[in-house]
Amino acid sequence: MDQARRFSDIKPSDLPAPPQEAIRIVHACSDPKIDSRQLGAIIANDPVLTAELLRIANSPFFGFRARVRSAAHAVTLLGHRALRNLALCVAMRDALRPQAIPGLDLARYWEAALRRAVCAGRLAEVSGLDADECFTGGLLQDFGLLALLYLYQERVPEWGRLESATPDERLEMERNLFGITHDRAGLIMAREWELPEELVQAIGHHHSPVLAEMPDESIRLCRVMRTADWMAAVFSAADKRIVYARCQTLLQECFGLDGEAVEALLGGVASGMEEAAEALGFKVQEQPRLEDVLREANLRLAEDNLSFQELTWKLEQSLAERDRLAQELNRELSLAREVQCGLLPRSRDAAPGVIGINVSARQVSGDFFDYFPTRDGLTYFAIADVSGKGMHAALLMAKTSSLFHCLGKGVTDPGALCAMLNREISEKKIRGMFVTMAVGVFNPLTGKGKIANAGHLPVLQFLTNGEFREYPAGGPPLGVLPDSQYPVEEFNLRQGALYLFTDGLTEARRPGGGELGLPGLKQLIRKYHETDMERRLHRIVDEVRQGQMETHDDLTLLLVERTEGDA
Repeated sequence: MDQARRFSDIKPSDLPAPPQEAIRIVHACSDPKIDSRQLGAIIANDPVLTAELLRIANSPFFGFRARVRSAAHAVTLLGHRALRNLALCVAMRDALRPQAIPGLDLARYWEAALRRAVCAGRLAEVSGLDADECFTGGLLQDFGLLALLYLYQERVPEWGRLESATPDERLEMERNLFGITHDRAGLIMAREWELPEELVQAIGHHHSPVLAEMPDESIRLCRVMRTADWMAAVFSAADKRIVYARCQTLLQECFGLDGEAVEALLGGVASGMEEAAEALGFKVQEQPRLEDVLREANLRLAEDNLSFQELTWKLEQSLAERDRLAQELNRELSLAREVQCGLLPRSRDAAPGVIGINVSARQVSGDFFDYFPTRDGLTYFAIADVSGKGMHAALLMAKTSSLFHCLGKGVTDPGALCAMLNREISEKKIRGMFVTMAVGVFNPLTGKGKIANAGHLPVLQFLTNGEFREYPAGGPPLGVLPDSQYPVEEFNLRQGALYLFTDGLTEARRPGGGELGLPGLKQLIRKYHETDMERRLHRIVDEVRQGQMETHDDLTLLLVERTEGDA
């Protein structure tokens, strides 16, 4: 529901309104056709209001030496405009009964309004405006909020937050709570009551960032009321540091006040509140002194600084702990990498015609290659890629490597060996993890051998005629189906070398986009096939790593070739 529209559609009779007798006096004071004698007679027609006006006029707040004895005397001493403002203050004070808004402490509202009025009155001299006019404007400027709480009484519990907010925060809260702000609501009501135009303008526009097309006096009164709002908030806002800084800025920008002048202006608010409250019949609590407010603000600042220092210290501790854990983790990963590298063939374990390289995408790898000689003079070789990367892949890699070494020494058929490895890994597999693996065995003397492929990329043989033969997967990866069988294919190294690799190599991305793929790898093999085995292997990997290709996976390459020393 559009609450702004609802407010504008409210009937005047539904709104809180000042007594008609008081409004009649306000209108009479503003009417140039009514002289002092006539005005005195109008006031005297209401004995109750006359008594209240005389009581206020004789209070220390006005400080008249001679006692004001009658309505006519009050008109003579105060003048039409001052009397108008006084009558308006009384009228607004009596616009609502104490229990008209259940749950709202009306005395607290009027204390806040009176503080704005006192602050506005203290700005009269520096603004060149009438003190009574400023005081009245300050008292009335937030009356629209009281009307909103009267209409939307379900929002009354929010009064505490509204009271302790800064002026800017309060405006935003009002938009969210009511769909309209107190200055817009106050403008509608002021026009309905036919208040003096200068007060109407000030009530409706004291929060406007740009003041134009208004008389100079109205513009100055708007600035007074806006600044008074921030001055009053110094004593009531939850965060007084922000408010005090904003107040200093406004007093400097609008009235050229700074330093001691600002403190002197704010320092007199407490005593001014006591005098005004006694004169107008408001009940207010003991007023905080400026020095107490500033002490509280400084204490809050000190607490915030302490909290900030404590947070900084805790952050430094956390960062130090993070660095310590990172160093410890790096040490553990380095040790894990050393252990993993220990599982790969070492140079002293070199078998004739077999060489491999592994470059991990992380400190530990999920790829591995291996080879070893058997008792009957054959040479086993294998390459594998564990699903995933990092520590979990490295652990499964270590298990697979150990099983390959252990079981391979008693089995000479690579297909049977793959079946045994598959059953072992499937027996205690981790959900979602598997191993692709190519396993081969060959006779170094004849160059003849067999190979089985368990879900791995095709093994490439670069033939002497410059063509490639592929040995694709004949069964699923290890750890997927426990009863899988793996057929073997025969090869002869006299016809060309074997290249076994993992997908980190073929999935490397070229600078212009697209993967290296099998065609790209075949080009690299052709490019370097005439170099010796070790140099050929490193040049292929280096071109992928240093040739501006992006790699996000482990790189592993195994080369099997019949050497000149083989009989």
